[in-house]
Amino acid sequence: MALIQTTSLRDARVAMLQAAGLLALALIPAPAGWTRADRIITAARSNAAERADGDHHATGYYEGLVGGAEGPSGRGELTLKLMGKPNGWARFNDAGVVRHLAGDFLHFELIPEIDSVLFGQPFVTNTHGMHGPEVSVEKPPGVFRIALLGASMDMGWGVRYQDDYAHRLQEWLNVHAERQGFASTRKFEVLNFAVAAYSPLQRLESFRRKAKEFQPDLVVFSSTMLDTRLAEIHMCDVFRIQADLPYEFVREAVARAGITDADRKVDARGNLPAKEAIKRKLDPLQWDLYDETLAELAGDCRSMDLPLMMIIIPRVGKDSDPKARADSVGRLQAMAARHDLPIYDLTDTFDGINPARLEIAAYDDHPNAEGHERLFKALTHHLVTDQGRYELLFPGRKAAEESALPEDLP
Repeated sequence: MALIQTTSLRDARVAMLQAAGLLALALIPAPAGWTRADRIITAARSNAAERADGDHHATGYYEGLVGGAEGPSGRGELTLKLMGKPNGWARFNDAGVVRHLAGDFLHFELIPEIDSVLFGQPFVTNTHGMHGPEVSVEKPPGVFRIALLGASMDMGWGVRYQDDYAHRLQEWLNVHAERQGFASTRKFEVLNFAVAAYSPLQRLESFRRKAKEFQPDLVVFSSTMLDTRLAEIHMCDVFRIQADLPYEFVREAVARAGITDADRKVDARGNLPAKEAIKRKLDPLQWDLYDETLAELAGDCRSMDLPLMMIIIPRVGKDSDPKARADSVGRLQAMAARHDLPIYDLTDTFDGINPARLEIAAYDDHPNAEGHERLFKALTHHLVTDQGRYELLFPGRKAAEESALPEDLP
């Protein structure tokens, strides 16, 4: 009891100091172009080394996404309130839009036919559990389908699906097709299979179970700086729910890591006591696992004669330092080269822009509608200047030069 009281007092003091610091910042002149509120919000967002360390281990990000991370390792309730967190705000896992799959490697998925409100925005899923408009499984004649595999930023966390970069891309492709003379022969559908917190392995599994059934003509695999951390948390969840490992390369990696049956043992409350030990054992193998995941997906796509490409998506304010992101970007580009995949690095999309302008809230660094518009523009810019991808989308047409982008490109 004494320990609990001591911890509670410490947490209370931390919250009071955070609050005092935030209020004190209101008295400091804000930089040119920034409001005083921006100054307070940006300071609260950062929380310097503690926030960076939490992001590196995916604790704050993943647990905040699907529930948890309050207290010393995350933002306290008082801090969140001062930053504008509304009453009734719920974490993704508590919002009633996902369902957990018992003993299943995929672990969870979006519930089909949701018509709800998530973080103050309409959240709608179609009959197939995609955050997007209704589509048929059977591909209509003349339709070119793009399947997007990704996580929360690709899903459209905190924005209407009409505002996310995937839907904006679909709308632009159809407008541009008319300008290129394909009005009656080619339509585009961008099918968004992304789900918040999906690891690379879950994206692969989602492709095999769901996306390929829709007969896509192009697959886009979205990567982030947090993917290896999402992978480690996913693997711990797989052990915790005692799901089978469906891939031989994953079973081999677990064996190489030295993860034992004792490590994977779950206690009476359904928890995984050895979770931190498992993370330490898996950590040296995470990039190898990522590489093998991409190899598996690339092999699937080659066997279907299906083009596959990669993009790298940034978080608002978290991936804006080119030096800090260089290692992860370099690794992803090297993997793409090994598997002969085109890759678009979009990580500079938010560079130099006040994060308070682009995030959905001061307590959540996912891009808002303007952030998604910028991602859409960056992605489209790459597409229209890449002859290989452009001709795939618009047969017989020549890609644009950097100095002569299409008039209909926003």
